[in-house]
Parts: sequence; C-alpha cells; structure tokens
Amino acid sequence: MTNTAIQTLPLQTGMDVFGAEGDKVGTIHEVRDDYIVVEKGFFFPKDYYIPWSAIEGVTDDNEVYLLVTKDEALDQQWDTVPVSGVTSATNGAEIATSAGTAEVIAPEYTAQSDATATSSDATRVPIYEEQVTPVKRPVSRGAVRIEKKLVTENRTVTVPVTEERVRVTRVDTDEPVSADATDLLQEGTIEVPLRGEEVSLEKTARKTGEVVVEKEADLREEQVGGTIRREEVVVDDETVENRDRTRRTA
Repeated sequence: MTNTAIQTLPLQTGMDVFGAEGDKVGTIHEVRDDYIVVEKGFFFPKDYYIPWSAIEGVTDDNEVYLLVTKDEALDQQWDTVPVSGVTSATNGAEIATSAGTAEVIAPEYTAQSDATATSSDATRVPIYEEQVTPVKRPVSRGAVRIEKKLVTENRTVTVPVTEERVRVTRVDTDEPVSADATDLLQEGTIEVPLRGEEVSLEKTARKTGEVVVEKEADLREEQVGGTIRREEVVVDDETVENRDRTRRTA
C-alpha cells in the first residue's frame, strides 16, 4: 500500500489505534497531512505523532492498525512534534535547521518536559460514593378491635302491692224494733267491690359508663443497614519514561 493510498483512509478523531499484535496504543486526537496525533493514557495523557507510513489500514469497526507493535510504536521517538521541510500556509511558523528553513507543523503541541503542569493542563477525575439516607414511611402494624356484645340476664325486683280484703265481723245487739216496721226480714245479696294492685315491667335504656379508646405514639430506635458503593482510583502509569525506568531498575 503506497503512502498516497494510505492517506486516503477515512481517519477521524476518536478512532482507537492498535499495534500489529492487537494492543491498544491510544486514540486519534488529530489528523495531519503527514501524521496523526495519538493521545495515550487517561490520568497522564501523552501525545504521539505517528506518521502515515506506519499505518497498515482501518477495519470495518473503524479501528486503526499499525505496521509495528505497540512497544515498537512507543520506542520510535514519536513523542516529539515532527518537522516538515515545506512551509505551511496555515501559520507560517518557521525554525532554522541544518538543511535550511523548516516549519513547525503543529506548534500547539510541545514535547514532554519536566516542567510542572499548570492548572489549565490538569485533568480532573470526579470520584463518587454512595451515601445512606434513612427514609421513614408509615406502615400498618395491625388494629385493635372494640366489640360490644348484647348480654341477656334475669333480674328480679321486689315491689310492694296493695290488695283489698273483706273482713266480716258479727256484732250481737239487743235492741227493740218499732211495731210499725214491717218486712224487715228479707233475703238478698250484698256485693262489696274489692280493689288491688298488679305489677308490670317497663324497660328503659340508660347510660351506665363508657370505654375511652386512645392512640399514642411510642418512639423507639431501629437500626437499618445496607451496602454502599464507592469509587477508588488506581493509577497505571504506562508512559515510555516509566517503562524505561522499570527496565533500568530490573
């Protein structure tokens, strides 16, 4: 595949770049005429300027593959801005070289240095954690049922009553009767009416008391436990400098 054919590949920012063995190198940050800018890392991002000649092709999943492995790509000193011998009409920035005047293609990108990063260069990674908040809601704890039953019982009441009776008393006398009196001796019946009392029951309802039903709130403490999640940060430094330092230590 010629260089002209490679430059016709549909490269776009955001595509993932992989080495020849399938290891991810980084993500395309910018596409230039002679190279692509690949950003590597999340917490400490670093740019690599990979030339078009090192690109093998693009898959149907928009994944870019290189002709070299990931380690070979990181060891090619592609971490500095390449210099072109053609003056760009974009900004006209030029530097002096032994071959003459050359232009800095991407002056906004600088090589890795030991200078302290400013606040504008800092990457802020939010860390989240779940919190437990007790929430109270009313629930049913049952009910107390008050039921009235009708009970029948026999009750006897003693009441004095009055009844009339006849008392007959014979009184002996000895009195003379007038000679004019006739028809004194007669038969007959004398009826003396008698009166008395009888008792009947009349029932009436009356209030004899009451039952007072009240509800009161009883405060108690209850412990509620649960599982929460939180985020922890693990830094995996895969920069070229850190890998070289590890090799030298070994």
